Amino acid sequence: MPFLQINSHHFFANYQALRQKIAPNNPEKLAIVLKDNAYGHGLKEIAQLANNVKIPSAFVKNTKEALEIHSLFQHITILYPQTLPDEALLKECLEKPNLYFAVANLDFLNLLPKGAKIELKVNSGMNRNGICPTDLPLAFEKIVQNQLELVGIFTHNGFGDDLGSEFFTQQDNFLQIKKESLKLCENFHLSKPRFHSLSTSGALRIKNSPKNQLDSPELSDDLYRIGIGFYGYLCADLILEIPIRLQPIASLWVNKISSLSLKKSQRIGYSGVSKLDRDAIVSTYDIGYGDGLFRLREGMELCTKEGFKILPRVSMDCLSIQSHHQCLCLFDNVWEWAKAFNTIPYEILSHLKPHIPKQIL
Repeated sequence: MPFLQINSHHFFANYQALRQKIAPNNPEKLAIVLKDNAYGHGLKEIAQLANNVKIPSAFVKNTKEALEIHSLFQHITILYPQTLPDEALLKECLEKPNLYFAVANLDFLNLLPKGAKIELKVNSGMNRNGICPTDLPLAFEKIVQNQLELVGIFTHNGFGDDLGSEFFTQQDNFLQIKKESLKLCENFHLSKPRFHSLSTSGALRIKNSPKNQLDSPELSDDLYRIGIGFYGYLCADLILEIPIRLQPIASLWVNKISSLSLKKSQRIGYSGVSKLDRDAIVSTYDIGYGDGLFRLREGMELCTKEGFKILPRVSMDCLSIQSHHQCLCLFDNVWEWAKAFNTIPYEILSHLKPHIPKQIL
């Protein structure tokens, strides 16, 4: 079987680098995003590494992910609780005091049972998920009427990776949301919720920005949702020159199925799109697009870490490489694959199927 090797030393180094840049005196403000099987790295495996450095807060996609790691964190927020409509899992989550439900629309406030702990998502300008800021008073009314427990209020700044003023505009919008929320908390006799808005790039930018001056400490973000940074990548525009060194934590390894000694001009695979320019040994290896690997096709050129050419097309369950070695590393840094497919590391990594075994180094 193929396997994903997780370098724990790189993970811990990334944690220390991010801590020093973002929250040197308040490490509890660093939260880890573990949604979608920890971006393909293995939910339980990465959750345990985060627990080892005492990260208190985590964010997951659904109720199933939350329950798998509920014992490892003080706070776990389910970002998309409605995407897995399983009543048994929902009931079990409601019984766990450290599990919170993200609420991105007013109707969902009427569906949750009394006592449910929630984090209210408010749209600050990304215009994707979240209630309208003008609906905050109505949201608070529903929270009180339905006897829900407001744990947090958050947004998602969609411009952390981009050069431009939109990033700061969203931050200013969220500042106004915070001020309004604190007034409403006072009016409804509710405790102050925790505020958060930034992912990796945004958190790094705001810490180095003169705009990081708030009217009051109570208006500061209470945590930072660090996702791709913990896994070793930063996707911000290079022109931003964010000063941090991160190391990818995952390498993808494959094992040989069989080998053939082929002659020059022989063709390989579906439609024979790969044609040898010399006599060579070609082997197939045990991974394909059925395992979540992107489908390398004609005209695309990628090599293994060792430098062996991967021959298009990738099949559902295997691929061909101009090599005779028993075990090869397809990548230990996914940027070349992302560039080849004109996408970002997130997409390549999160596509990897959960059934791929994980080895922790």
